[in-house]
Amino acid sequence: MRLIFSTSNHMNTDISNEQGHKLYSISTPRAKKQVTTVTKYPQSSHTTMQRGEVMGIIEWDRRKKTVIRFNGQEVDADTMLEARRWSSSGRYFTGPDRLPYKWKLGQRYCWRAEGSNVELAKFHKKNLGFLKPSHSPYLNVSSAVTHMVDHIVITYIYAEALREAQQARQSRTSNSSYFPNHQMMAAAASVPPPAMPPPAMPPPAMPTC
Repeated sequence: MRLIFSTSNHMNTDISNEQGHKLYSISTPRAKKQVTTVTKYPQSSHTTMQRGEVMGIIEWDRRKKTVIRFNGQEVDADTMLEARRWSSSGRYFTGPDRLPYKWKLGQRYCWRAEGSNVELAKFHKKNLGFLKPSHSPYLNVSSAVTHMVDHIVITYIYAEALREAQQARQSRTSNSSYFPNHQMMAAAASVPPPAMPPPAMPPPAMPTC
């Protein structure tokens, strides 16, 4: 199953299937306190005007804890997607089948956390078609987890935000390690070279007899 994003901005996008039928809408208006609303639309409709229902809400908070309202519950985002000591590059969550799953942040894919390394959902960024056929950004979802697509979508939004924050921290770290050396090189280049010693005087001429 392919979930196709209308934009590369996962915070403001529509998600459709391969037939072009809109399944989800993700909206994050600009505000002092950011709130992301995920609206779900019926998968089959004979009308052109579809009315969706709010499936989930994410209230972002940098100082306190981000909260996710989903499936009739309100939980801390870091509780729903748990970080574990031995895995700094992923977040774990429990599916509706009570099985553990993991989002790998850097590679943007999800798999069963125990007993399998098979990708169950993977994000593919937009391709402009230079070397491969062009396509919009999409999540490829395995048939093994089509019963929990809502969980895949809501957890992907938060996992992607974590990935972007992690990437930003790494970028700041690499810049801070580069610029001190760069400044030292610039300072060294600004120091004038040492003055050359004056030329040696020739020895006095010897008297002739």
